[in-house]
Amino acid sequence: MNVIIRYLFILTMLSFSIASSPNDLCFFRVYITNGIEDNIAVHVSKRGGEDLGNHTLAFNQEFDWKFGVVLFRTYYSGEFWWRSKHVTISVFNRFVFDTCFDLNIFAVQRCYWMVKPEGFYINVRNHTFADGWSLVHRW
Repeated sequence: MNVIIRYLFILTMLSFSIASSPNDLCFFRVYITNGIEDNIAVHVSKRGGEDLGNHTLAFNQEFDWKFGVVLFRTYYSGEFWWRSKHVTISVFNRFVFDTCFDLNIFAVQRCYWMVKPEGFYINVRNHTFADGWSLVHRW
């Protein structure tokens, strides 16, 4: 039932988006937290424009931003550096939308990333690690 409601919502929002583009369908706030006991560097940018700049995060420090979503077109990538390691991952795309969207279009949706020595984890709630966290990408 939940899947049917989700797809009905997506179809409704898609038709709304086409009819009144470029309206945002809903809003998200994405949080990236450094769970490594060392500084990491983060650079987030949106496909087609917005650059959120470079950020150095100390252990347990977070970087977050809020944005409007245009279905199937909103995409943010994140570049991460830790010591000699460098990774670029999608920090917001359709997978993240599907993972974190709770069907309440009137509330700001929240999605949490945790960077750990073994990789990048995602959670729809800011629970204590590792309660509900899923490994999405390795260094």
